[in-house]
Amino acid sequence: MGDAAASLVGPRIYKEFVWPWEKKLVDGIHAAGGRVRLHICGNTRRILAGMGTLGCEMVDIDFPVPMEEARAQMGPRQTLAGNLNPVKDVRGGTPETIAQALESLRQIAGPQWIVAAGCEIVRDTPHRNIQAMIQFAETHACSQV
Repeated sequence: MGDAAASLVGPRIYKEFVWPWEKKLVDGIHAAGGRVRLHICGNTRRILAGMGTLGCEMVDIDFPVPMEEARAQMGPRQTLAGNLNPVKDVRGGTPETIAQALESLRQIAGPQWIVAAGCEIVRDTPHRNIQAMIQFAETHACSQV
């Protein structure tokens, strides 16, 4: 489930106007037998707590959000994914710097975390950098939704 605009509102507007509709959608997907991965683009720091109460199996954390804040506000049981900067870290990094960044995220996020970029992988990203992410995911204990 994607929401490209919820990060543009504050917590009061999110709680009153956005959250109820997102919750209805999450509940509908669950009622149909599905599982939910939520991605809200951008800096969601002000609405993390609300996002964490939607009941999604997985929540993507975009790169502007410190993983420490996401984990603190969503709790240890919420599976988080992300949040490598897709330009600076993934496209502009090296396999070594990507592995270091992922290890740091793994330490912060804990066992309920999945390797992912913070948002879309950008054009012209070196294949070796994508392979570094895959290799890290294959060789480190990460959550399964």
